[in-house]
Amino acid sequence: MTSVYWRDGLPERVPTTGPPPRSADVVVIGAGFAGLSIALDLLEQRPGSRVVVLEARHAGFGASGRNAGGVLPLGVLPWLLPRSAGAHDPREMQRLLYDRINARMRRLRDSHPEGEVTRTRMRLIGGSALLAAGLDVVADAVTASGIEVERDATGFSLESWTIQPAALAGSLAAGLISAGGTLVENVAADSVDAADDGVTVRLRSGGVLRADRAVICSGAYTGALSLPDPPPGRVIHTYMRAGAPEAVEDEPFSTAPGLGMAYWRRHRGRLLFGGLDLGGLTPGAEADALPKAHRKVDRLLARRLPAEAGTTATHRWGGPLHVTPAEVPHLARSAVTDRVVYAVGFAGSGVALTLTAGPLVRDLVLGPETADPGGVALRESMASTTIPWRGVLSALRRGPSKLARRLLHEGF
Repeated sequence: MTSVYWRDGLPERVPTTGPPPRSADVVVIGAGFAGLSIALDLLEQRPGSRVVVLEARHAGFGASGRNAGGVLPLGVLPWLLPRSAGAHDPREMQRLLYDRINARMRRLRDSHPEGEVTRTRMRLIGGSALLAAGLDVVADAVTASGIEVERDATGFSLESWTIQPAALAGSLAAGLISAGGTLVENVAADSVDAADDGVTVRLRSGGVLRADRAVICSGAYTGALSLPDPPPGRVIHTYMRAGAPEAVEDEPFSTAPGLGMAYWRRHRGRLLFGGLDLGGLTPGAEADALPKAHRKVDRLLARRLPAEAGTTATHRWGGPLHVTPAEVPHLARSAVTDRVVYAVGFAGSGVALTLTAGPLVRDLVLGPETADPGGVALRESMASTTIPWRGVLSALRRGPSKLARRLLHEGF
């Protein structure tokens, strides 16, 4: 049995249950950060419109409330390579997204203090000379995008943010209701069918909701829905543990790329540690609670932070993530009908991207007159993102000299 650390100690929140309305202008399926952020943006653009958010469990139940609470402003890692963003300059797109994420986080800090939105630094750590040299090349690319980094012997750091995920999701849900939206929790959608005059959302309870448009923000749970053309992607998992509180200061968010990617931070003296997509595990709805996965997290902890090996975990939890083949969000109208918009596949940098998703899809839902030019450029760049092998080879040509210098001094 898992217990999500972030939900402990939060004030009891009464879920918005009851039958959903029979009709709406826009129905958003999924009350994670993407669904809530998009719904709030739609209401900001069209005050008084009937925006209904359907959630099978409660706001922030899925990946939005089950992460480590780190917000990395480098939203699309392939953009660190030249010619990776289609017709757009990837450096310009990376900087534009970086600035937008930071602006959004500042706004959330001011409007949702319950979410503990805090400015900090994120460290990217190489666990070997090889990985540290690779991070040195990544730091070069980040700097070339006009983003400042601080380097050290093991990697680099950059300004970022941390949040209390469950508290922020609850605060956004309250904000949605205050803005005139409708949030219906504990009501699962079963299918979305489109016609020329709108969409019909059929509920597992047997009810029906009709709307002009539907926005699918169901993330890793998208496979449970019958849709006009299910978006591409696969499900991976993150697994986490929290230790007992200690009389130590909180620490910046750290991540260590490599096999068994690890990430950790301290929150109120507790070490929160996790691993992403641990090998040899079968994904699925019940995978969050796999004992085998949490044992792998313990072994990863012992390898990355030996002083913490054998310490007791007070909480263990996990969450599924939806990942597209290109590992960038799928933000597009359905190929079958323009009545259905997909906003899924946020994966690794999902907290940052989901919280800034509204302007990226606004025009797909409300029409071109509402378009945010920067948001459209970012969405188009994501849609055309590829791995440019010439850029990879160019990076590899730069990498060996850095690696050779490091190996001469440190060895493997």
